[in-house]
Amino acid sequence: MKKILKLVASGAPLLIIAGLLYAGIYIKPALHSAQLQKQLFERSDRFYGVTSPDGKAVWLVGSDGKILRSNDGSATWERQVSGVSTGLQDVGSWDDKRAVVVGNGPAILRTVDGGSTWKKVDVPSRQMATKLMRVRVLPNGHAWAVGEGGLILHSADYALTWTVVGEVEDIAWNDIYFKDGHGWLVGEFGRIKVSSDNGMSWREVKSPIKSSLMSVVFRTPGNGVAVGLGGEILVSQDSGLTWAQAKSATSEHLFGLTWNGSSWVAVGDKGVVVIGANDDSTWKAVRIDPNDRAWYVSIINIPGRYFIAGARFAAINQTAL
Repeated sequence: MKKILKLVASGAPLLIIAGLLYAGIYIKPALHSAQLQKQLFERSDRFYGVTSPDGKAVWLVGSDGKILRSNDGSATWERQVSGVSTGLQDVGSWDDKRAVVVGNGPAILRTVDGGSTWKKVDVPSRQMATKLMRVRVLPNGHAWAVGEGGLILHSADYALTWTVVGEVEDIAWNDIYFKDGHGWLVGEFGRIKVSSDNGMSWREVKSPIKSSLMSVVFRTPGNGVAVGLGGEILVSQDSGLTWAQAKSATSEHLFGLTWNGSSWVAVGDKGVVVIGANDDSTWKAVRIDPNDRAWYVSIINIPGRYFIAGARFAAINQTAL
């Protein structure tokens, strides 16, 4: 009996090791879909751009080349392979299949299959241009991208090829917007340029401020708003030829802007959301949540909802603000 017990004891470690090996090879842990979903959003994530062509398909892009895609209006997500590890600054989409992403490098990625594959395209760069900040898509495959080094790029074939528009400048353009053939550029030092020929030529107009402007949107070819650092809000009633400072409701930086059909909504630092009346005369500051102090850089509106990107992603009902 002693010999048997001794034999069993001496073989116990081997049995334990064999059991562990069996478990590691043949027994797989069952992960619930909720666990998998949660892992897509990590604490270190920084999201800089969001787009949705139809309210159901949504792309979200950000740090370390991260691209997330939802097919059900942000209820569930999947990660797509970008093929890059650089920061991605913005995304635009023509439909649920065709989209374009811009970012550091400068880099431009495009997809024509809903993001199943993303491919880098050649970027006609300049020495000072190391980052593209914003991309805007227009009908019939047109797109515009802007960034550092005064870089202004235009594509007419769904982001496959790009051409440089304008001259080399030691400035970062932060946003570009088009409406019915008119175009507007905003950037560092409060600089503003306008175009009346679909962006083929640009001319500078006087700005009432010297701090950086981060976003610009026109609701009609005549009426537009630009927002920027220090809570600055500029309003134009003449297609961007002249601008007036509005009385802002915050001194926090404002980074993203949208028009929801009845009011202006801007997002920025420390969770601040600024809402402007449709006559541009009054502005009020609210928060997504009373305890929210995150920063947000991009906002888009779809019927009844906002998608907001920044230190985190938020999808909220328009009635909540």
